[in-house]
Order: sequence, then structure tokens, then C-alpha cells
Amino acid sequence: MPLLCISLLALLLLPLSLSCDNKRTLKEVKNDYTVVRTVIYRANWNITNFLQKSLCPALKQRIPHCTADNVDIVSTLHNLTCKMKNLNITETYHLVTTVLNSVRCPCHEKPAKEPSMVLKRKNYEKKRHCKAEAILSAMTNCYQIMNTILADI
Repeated sequence: MPLLCISLLALLLLPLSLSCDNKRTLKEVKNDYTVVRTVIYRANWNITNFLQKSLCPALKQRIPHCTADNVDIVSTLHNLTCKMKNLNITETYHLVTTVLNSVRCPCHEKPAKEPSMVLKRKNYEKKRHCKAEAILSAMTNCYQIMNTILADI
């Protein structure tokens, strides 16, 4: 019985231990922008090559965007990067690791799903790459806003 209580307590406190209290400031993240910009450019080029001028349908899921009024750009970048990581696209792996290292906050792992026998069709891959393209656009916008805000300081 005590082991069960300890296990339940650990499960209740686990989300608190996974939160990111040590996220870097906007100015610290901006210092990494020269590296991140190159990686974003490469990832965008790879995804554009994969899509080969095919049109992407409108996304059903809303992608978070940064605005000049958005106070926490670092959290939005972290959120976008975790969404990108969950797409599990080879072309964006380096970008995901670079941005996560820059903000110094890991993504919360999703629970493992049962392996499915669904075949990965070209259409499924296209949808994931279209979503990645939208996320890349939002990330680029966040970095541009960040640079504008910090240029005024």
C-alpha cells in the first residue's frame, strides 16, 4: 500500500518536474538566431523540394503564431518546435534539436501509441510536410518579430 501511495504521488508531481522554469530570455534566444536561421532555411528548402510545387490544403488545426503584442515569443517558439517534433519528419530533425537547444526546454513526450499496420501513403506524407511548412512559416515569423522587438531596445 505505501508503494502505491508513493507511485501516485510521483505521478502527480511528474508534470511539475517536466515544466520549463529555466527557459531562456528573448535576448538569449536571439543570440542563437544566426545558427537557427541557417537551419530554418535548410529545412524550408528540403520541405519545398519534397512538396515540389504541389498545393497544400488549408490546415484543420490552428498553428500558434507570434504577434508584436505576444509577450512570450520563446514559449510560442517552443510550442511550434514541439509540434514539428511530433510530425517526425527527417527533414526537420536538425531544426527541432537546434531550437530546443536554443530555448533550453525539452518537449513533453507523448505517450507511446500501439504500433499500427497503416501504410504510409504519399498523401499522408504530403499532409505532414504541408503542416511542417506552415509551422516553419510561423517560426520564421516569430524570429522576425523577435529581431524587430530587440532592435528597438
